[in-house]
Amino acid sequence: MNLTAVFHAGFGVMLLVGILASDTTIRVAAFGIGVALFVAGIVVARRGDE
Repeated sequence: MNLTAVFHAGFGVMLLVGILASDTTIRVAAFGIGVALFVAGIVVARRGDE
């Protein structure tokens, strides 16, 4: 499994945690981490295209 897939899988997990979390702080943090993982996956994929 390549690094891009790992980051995007992490995004999916954080999205699920954000949806299932009942506390607002945890929900916002999970969504924020998920967005960061998604962007990191795109950056790694772009870097590999060179």
